[in-house]
Amino acid sequence: MNPRVLIVDDDPALLEALPEALRLRMSALDVEACDSASGALARIADEDYDAIVTDIKMPGMDGLALLDEIQTLRPDTPTLLITGHGEHDLAIQALRRGAYDYIQKPIDRDYFTASLGRAIERRELAKRVELQRLELERHAHVLEHVGDGVFVVDRDDVVQFWNLAAERITGISHDQAVGRLAGALLGGWEAVAPSIPVAGAVRPKRQLARMLPFEVEGRELWLSLCGVDVADATVYSFQDRTDERVVDKLKDDFVATASHELRTPLAAIYGAAKTLERPEPLDSDGADTLISIITTESERLARVIEDILYASHLDSGRLRLATERIDPRALAQEVVDSMHLHLPDGVTLSLEPSPGDLPGVDVDPTKLRRVLLNLLENAIKYSPEGGPVVVRVGVDNGRVRLSVRDEGLGIPRGEQERIFEKFYRADPQLARGVGGSGLGLYICRELVQRLGGEIEVESEPGRGSTFTVDLPPARAPSGVSPRPTRNGGPPQAS
Repeated sequence: MNPRVLIVDDDPALLEALPEALRLRMSALDVEACDSASGALARIADEDYDAIVTDIKMPGMDGLALLDEIQTLRPDTPTLLITGHGEHDLAIQALRRGAYDYIQKPIDRDYFTASLGRAIERRELAKRVELQRLELERHAHVLEHVGDGVFVVDRDDVVQFWNLAAERITGISHDQAVGRLAGALLGGWEAVAPSIPVAGAVRPKRQLARMLPFEVEGRELWLSLCGVDVADATVYSFQDRTDERVVDKLKDDFVATASHELRTPLAAIYGAAKTLERPEPLDSDGADTLISIITTESERLARVIEDILYASHLDSGRLRLATERIDPRALAQEVVDSMHLHLPDGVTLSLEPSPGDLPGVDVDPTKLRRVLLNLLENAIKYSPEGGPVVVRVGVDNGRVRLSVRDEGLGIPRGEQERIFEKFYRADPQLARGVGGSGLGLYICRELVQRLGGEIEVESEPGRGSTFTVDLPPARAPSGVSPRPTRNGGPPQAS
């Protein structure tokens, strides 16, 4: 379709000459003529011209007033004004009020044709931009409702689009994202962006997404990303794979922990067994030592396997509680007594006297006993040079508190939240000679939560740790006392 131009002038000779001149120089052009500003306005209201040419001095409404109306009706339509010789002030007014150009009389037809051609090109470009904008809005409306996060960055890495799924995954709103550098939103973007698969002219085929880590508002997100190059930008789509990454990390931790914690006792058992197989006779002390190694390492192996199975029961929800009312101090005394039977050299274990009467607690005693055993084993394990381990039972802020304090290695502040994660060990490389499955404190946390309580740790490297378990007190009926956890203990409610 040819560009359409409207010429407005009250001079009949000019109205006849200008269209003819334009047709000679610009063949692919449709030119219309109008002899008044009011008549032109009616046409402009109905038709969207590619350019308008108008004389400034006309009877009634002049060219400047017509220009103002055009700016209101068709602000994107370029308007050229024809001025008389020496009317520079009028020309400057026209430019300030939005005219594309001004043409002085007598008209230089070559200049006029060139200026009009540029105006038409500008209008065509504006139309294409508007079409692209509408198309982008249409696609954006679709992208707003897709499940994947989608964002668009320009060649300066500035975000120009951010859909609802991107908001949901990252917690960053559209208004917060658009106009900012991608690296300001996704920590580490500059380092990994070159490795993101992007389809385009160089690689036209669809690329497989790549999973990469980013820091987003203080937390780590693993996103699976790929992109495609468009005219002046790159469109990225992504999915949140953080949970999958956590699962993969747990699998890796499990393999690393299990391979070490199972291999070590198995190697000791195998070595002792092979020694016993030798034809050379051993004296009774040597045989007893080897049998003791087999027994000890077998027990260690059994504990690791039991921890793994127990954690699996916790995760699957198959663990059942048998709640009863118990005396927490009696249970603590029972656990301390059992631990005294195999304390390592240099470690002392004691239960502090409790001030006053203690309320009972409604818990599964087997589960609470396991929590205390795990905490004591942990305290002893992280006291490789010996020292006191102290258990205390009391009341704090209306809740029954059991605490285990040691003076061992301690835990760095940055690791104190993570030690309750599955398979997490504060000494993963065994640099301090401390092993373990990495499940003991995870089991403690899960059990305490199921018992309606809370578990916390306070620690300082080199000065030991204190683990506390807070449980809600039982509301025993008046006149009923807690019963003992085993024969010979304090009385307990039935």
